[in-house]
Parts: sequence; C-alpha cells; structure tokens
Amino acid sequence: MSTPISVIGTIATDPRFLHPAGGTARCSFRVASNERRYDREQGTWVDGDTNWFGVTAFRGLADHASRSLRKGDRVVIVGRLRIRRWETEERSGTAVEVDAEALGHDLRWGVTQFARRIGSTTDPGDDNHSSRDDAASNDASALALADDPDPATPF
Repeated sequence: MSTPISVIGTIATDPRFLHPAGGTARCSFRVASNERRYDREQGTWVDGDTNWFGVTAFRGLADHASRSLRKGDRVVIVGRLRIRRWETEERSGTAVEVDAEALGHDLRWGVTQFARRIGSTTDPGDDNHSSRDDAASNDASALALADDPDPATPF
C-alpha cells in the first residue's frame, strides 16, 4: 500500500541523475518544506518547522527533472510517501522519501517555459545532465507539435 503525498518546497541539493547501463534512470534530490502561517498577535507571517524529504524520480520524469530543476528552485511534488528506518554502526534514523509521480516549478515564485519532448526521453549513454536542454531543440519540438497536432489529444 502506498501513501499519496503532495509537497511544496525548495530544492536543497543539486539534482543527481543516474542511468546505469541496463538499469532504470533516476534523479534524486532533497527538498525542504517550511510551514508558513500568519501570527495574528505579531501581525506578520512566521516560519514554522522545516520538513525534509528525499525525492526520487524515475525514467522519463528523471530525465526531465535533471534537465529542468536546480538547487534553490521552488517546486511542487506529487508522489508516494516512503518512510524507512536506517542504521549504521554509529547512528540510526528515519528517512522520509517521496517517489515522485509529477514534478514542476511553483509558479507563485517565478515563471517557467514548457517544451514538450518528442521521442525518447533518456539516452542510456548520457549519465551527465549538468545543463538544461538546448533551447533551439526545444523550440523546434514545440513548433513541430504546433504544425501537426495529434488528433487523439482531447484538448
């Protein structure tokens, strides 16, 4: 049984993309999510506790996340919650993780530009996605979609 969860927060670590030969592509990073509430007595907004989540995206979502997201970005995450205990010789603790099903920028804090991908989303030989997609490639893909809309798309 999985527990659905939505998290709004700030990416606290550089997203790390891995695509082992013959394995599943994944992108992982940490997110800090702060409670923010209005304190009527002080007449101001105050920060509450910070919750930390490890986030992992898989397959095409991993590829897109590694090309689109950076440390410091405000994001919205929808996924499945996983809580697991861990232990080493010196320490033990609890890891709170989210297996992401959807990721995106939080548009309350800025703007973004969407570019639909056409074809394969991952290249097994490309383990390093340190920069965002080539803008010209994305523009060409967007133009191709605009010129030849898919009649199966209901919108």
